[in-house]
Amino acid sequence: MRVRFIAALALVLAACGSGASPVSHTAPAAKTGGERAVARACDLLDPAEVSDIYGGGEVHLTDYAGPVGDPSFDSCLITVDHGTTTRPPRPFPLQVSMDPVTPADHLEMLEDHADDDLGPTSEVHGLGDAAYFVTPGFLQVYAEGRVLRIHGGGDENAISLAALVVPRLAQLPPGAEPGTQPACDAVTPQAEAVLGEPATVRRDPLTRDELRCEWRAGETVLTATVRGHGDEMGRVWAMDRPGAEVVHIGGLRDNGVYLPSGRVYFWMGHRQVGMYLLHVPHDPERDRDYLVALADAFAPSLLDVAPRVGPAPAH
Repeated sequence: MRVRFIAALALVLAACGSGASPVSHTAPAAKTGGERAVARACDLLDPAEVSDIYGGGEVHLTDYAGPVGDPSFDSCLITVDHGTTTRPPRPFPLQVSMDPVTPADHLEMLEDHADDDLGPTSEVHGLGDAAYFVTPGFLQVYAEGRVLRIHGGGDENAISLAALVVPRLAQLPPGAEPGTQPACDAVTPQAEAVLGEPATVRRDPLTRDELRCEWRAGETVLTATVRGHGDEMGRVWAMDRPGAEVVHIGGLRDNGVYLPSGRVYFWMGHRQVGMYLLHVPHDPERDRDYLVALADAFAPSLLDVAPRVGPAPAH
């Protein structure tokens, strides 16, 4: 079962506009000329090429390590500044999966998009092994065993940008195999209470920008994703969903939202570090209290373990 990505994508988009500042800012000169070492999604782009596609303007590329998940993605936030108030800069992400993705995995991702009311998909021919507009402005391409996603900037521009990037995907190194993280291990008893049985699979992908804890038992998947930045878009999205219920997490009031689809969002601290819990499949009557209890168990350590907020790891 593949965990859905619409909320994760919204959270990355929020990093563009909420005042959050991704950890690595890449000057345009670093992406131009000669042979470039390719390690991140932004390394697949040349600002001059992007500027040509988007009709001129100054291009800024910013690395963002996420969203994490199954698969995890590396993101490049693209900003095209035309220097006018009539065309203000609107950052948008280009994302490349860092984990291997099979054709069946990609098909399941498209099905999950449909389950999240995204679509119907519109096929784009001649781009990678398979390419679709999941919605207008949201292009997803499967090529070289990876998924490329572009969300924003115009449909025709997205196709041109994808055509530029797809031949370069093979240059990216494979993602590291995730292990488990102590912060996630510490709340495994509460996580297994949500599952209703011991977890048979554990993996905790960690990047500079995001941490995700994952527990699986059979077809049941439970994840907890931590991001060290504010998330107004995620907050608004959660509150507007059907059945949204305000909950009190970690001794604070009104700092969380429970959704009967098996989600909990909550925020802690003056920087509003956020956590997003997802449990699939979810029975609200049976599982709601256990899912909220897991959020409560994680709350005391959230500010210490959130990437870009917690202490730097020892070397």
